[in-house]
Amino acid sequence: MVKSNEPYTEEEQKRINAVNRYQRGERPSRICESVGRSRVWLRKWIGRYDNSDKNSEKEWFRDKSRAPKNVHRKTDPEMEQLVVNARKSLIKGGTEDTKYRCIGAVEVQLHMHELGHSEDEMPSLSTIKRIIKRNGLVVQKKKRYIKRKSKKRYTLLSPTKANEVHQMDFVGPRHIKGYGRILSLNLIDVVSSKAHIQQYAGQTMDNVLEFLIGYWTNNAIPNYLQMDNGASFIGDLMHSKHFSRVVRLCLHLGVEPVFIAPSKPWMNGTIEDFNGEFGEKLWEQEQWTDLEHIRREAKTFLMRHNNRQDWKHRKTDLEAAPQRRVPEDFEINVNNLPITEGKVHFIRLVSENGTISVLNEAFSVDISLAHEYVWATIDTKHEQLRRDLSRFMSTRLVRV
Repeated sequence: MVKSNEPYTEEEQKRINAVNRYQRGERPSRICESVGRSRVWLRKWIGRYDNSDKNSEKEWFRDKSRAPKNVHRKTDPEMEQLVVNARKSLIKGGTEDTKYRCIGAVEVQLHMHELGHSEDEMPSLSTIKRIIKRNGLVVQKKKRYIKRKSKKRYTLLSPTKANEVHQMDFVGPRHIKGYGRILSLNLIDVVSSKAHIQQYAGQTMDNVLEFLIGYWTNNAIPNYLQMDNGASFIGDLMHSKHFSRVVRLCLHLGVEPVFIAPSKPWMNGTIEDFNGEFGEKLWEQEQWTDLEHIRREAKTFLMRHNNRQDWKHRKTDLEAAPQRRVPEDFEINVNNLPITEGKVHFIRLVSENGTISVLNEAFSVDISLAHEYVWATIDTKHEQLRRDLSRFMSTRLVRV
């Protein structure tokens, strides 16, 4: 039996009395009803009593301390100063080692590693973030897009492996005084965040084809390539049922193109985030003189970005899709590409009268989906348009 002749809090006394009554054989339901507590509460304190050391000075009916069991060691002042110095140098970006770089905790850790500090002695990312905050070095990020809630009918892609999905987009144009306009074609892997970029004097389909063939010759070909509806990607904006050369190249290489809804850049969120970094760290930082000038400096920016992704994922067993590459001796007439077997996908907003527009042609869908985004697929093998609607549970086929 529990002794209860010493002063306790009201709650502690209630626990003691309840356990004493249970020990005397009183029914649990009656005990719980009289004290206004649940059977779970009663079982908890009976268990505490049964598992306690009756000869110990520790009293089972006391609340357990919620203080952390492990007190984290305080960061060494010298190491904290190294973090502060690294952060400040990255913010300033005034040297060859720091220009075009980001300034977050991952970049700080990578920069310290490059300066000769081992991983064992470097603070963790969470510690670096606390040091940054404690020393007033927090920089507010620019908000580019508002996150939107959606029923998620508009996408079937949830990549978990590198090279499953690449996203591509043009940035610009930027006009250089005395030279003309320049654009950058940017591509990023959604899972690994490794990127590739190249600058051009025009936004042409020939440039896109050169870019893709060049990149996929030296790097893995993805399962999907997602992009917007720019004419240099999707092609003819006037005539219906026309596949662009970019689409035909993708199909020829076993890539499934995905075109997001028109004027909805937030659907290409990964590349848009990268474009923001590209603009802030490179595009807007220099007074460019010509195309070769920006191409030369863009190589440094790209190396910094990809090195950071390698560092970020160094301890992660990042799974990759089976690698496919364009053969080095690959020869094809990009001006006479056939339509090969494959699939082309479109994310489209259903109009108020229940239609979507795919390749400049209207198709009827369920009017109950008006103002919703849907995923439409052209299967070139069967010359059919399939629309995955209503949480992808129903499928219709309409001949194109």
